[in-house]
Amino acid sequence: MSRGIIALLIAFISVFPARAQEVTVVVEKPLVRWLFGGFGFQHSEANFEALMTPEFRDQRVLKTFAELSPTFGRVYTGFAGQSKEQMDRFAGYYHKTFAKAGTILYAVPCALVYRAEDTTVVKPSQYAERVAQSLYYLIKEKECRKIRYYCLTNELMTGGRWGWFSSKGRMDLFKLWNIALYNSFKQHDLNLLLIGSDISGGHGTIPIQKWTADNMDAWLGAYVSHWYVYGKRADDMSQWSSYQDYFKQQVAIATAKSKRYILGEFGFCPVRGKSGVMIDDLGPSLRQPETIAEAALSKCEVGLAAMNAGAYGCISWSFVDYPEPFCWEDGNTENERAAYEAGLCAYKPDMKYNKWGLFHWNDIDRDYSATPELYCLGYMAKLFHKDATVLVCSPSDSLVRAGAVINRDRSVTFALINRGEEKTVTVDCSSWSGGIDSFSKSFRRYVYEADNPPLNEFNDLQSYSGKDDASGGKIRVVLPARSMTFLTTDYLDRTPEKVKGVRIADGKLVWKPVADEYHRYYRVYKDGKQIASTVATELELTSPGKGYTVKSIDAWGNE
Repeated sequence: MSRGIIALLIAFISVFPARAQEVTVVVEKPLVRWLFGGFGFQHSEANFEALMTPEFRDQRVLKTFAELSPTFGRVYTGFAGQSKEQMDRFAGYYHKTFAKAGTILYAVPCALVYRAEDTTVVKPSQYAERVAQSLYYLIKEKECRKIRYYCLTNELMTGGRWGWFSSKGRMDLFKLWNIALYNSFKQHDLNLLLIGSDISGGHGTIPIQKWTADNMDAWLGAYVSHWYVYGKRADDMSQWSSYQDYFKQQVAIATAKSKRYILGEFGFCPVRGKSGVMIDDLGPSLRQPETIAEAALSKCEVGLAAMNAGAYGCISWSFVDYPEPFCWEDGNTENERAAYEAGLCAYKPDMKYNKWGLFHWNDIDRDYSATPELYCLGYMAKLFHKDATVLVCSPSDSLVRAGAVINRDRSVTFALINRGEEKTVTVDCSSWSGGIDSFSKSFRRYVYEADNPPLNEFNDLQSYSGKDDASGGKIRVVLPARSMTFLTTDYLDRTPEKVKGVRIADGKLVWKPVADEYHRYYRVYKDGKQIASTVATELELTSPGKGYTVKSIDAWGNE
């Protein structure tokens, strides 16, 4: 072929670039599908509020929770030895967050602090009575009524030893301690469901879960396990089938007993580096920051696989990092006592950091920035919530993963993960969408691109990038390379209530709270430039001036 012809072909290709690959995702309504409870997070920060500065609490923790309003969550509370002051602090956080969002919770101690085999120190019945008294106080007296599930211990730990119950034939002891809890809950009229086994470790945990189902079902109300991806590259596409297989097995174990399965923790951690002087618990944002944007997609895949398999709720590890610095010690001051009691919920709190949060908590560098996970996993928690019916999605491309729900209000949400190059996707709901009035409404489109994460200085979620109409029950949308796209009719186009009474007083910008039932947080602007997002009704000003504006943000991101 002559050089002239080659040049002509190159010119032709440049003028008429190759069309994006065409993909179809068929979405069907199953004959019978149990409801979904929602995506959510491990909320260790519920025990650390006393250590937060007002700025971090109002502009990061409470603000981000209000924006996401997850409907499923996991907390460390209700354990033996929890003081009244610590439970009161937890209840205060609960009513600012979980109560407002209607978040279903399951509670667990980070570890059973006693050596379970040494019943001369504390008998299971004595321990169970102390737990029941704590939970009774929280639920009945402090009205933390969304605590629905309780687990004996996290990851089968006892006496500081990870997974101790699951080795050397010790599951009979695990059963013994759970029966004690069950009996104490009944005696105290606590309408709680015990769950087990809360084991972590991949496919090798299946036999433990089967043993739990075969030997403990009479005392358990649901089944729970964890799933972590360790030592894999974020661009390893072979993992998807492994996730699906694991969750199908776990759900099958639960459904054989007419029970639900809960994914109690999940995360994605690329290849570990060398350990330092501390026992670390670092997610990819710190261990391999160069992979975090795509690792966020890998983590979202785990959640979608669990939901599609039939999981009732899915818990990401974690909502917020543990505080830095944090040295665990008791003392006489209020802060020292609060730090000590917060550390009681953690496994070796003087030795181990939890750095898996949607955003950081580093008071030394004042680093409260979000990780890329917030901008994709955050929308999973925001748009896939409880009382949703899960739909069956069948993509024609092996690099497209999909999940979908119909919400109680008949709104519809789709999540589409594209692990390959740019594609044009048709979401085909034509077999059933005619009876759903939400399909007459345009779908808002929210996009996360791993190659260009939509990071925001104030940890605000990205706005919708456009709207797509459903013609004949089909939606056509372009998926960017290595991205996650949400399509939803779960929104209202509205103008939130105007913020009034904005003024400067004593070096602070203050304003009147809005009464809008859909209000979530405020954005503050100076001369048109955003300077903060907060749930508070005041803001410290370092250099007071003029030109301030405060705007209300509602549940759907309308400003």
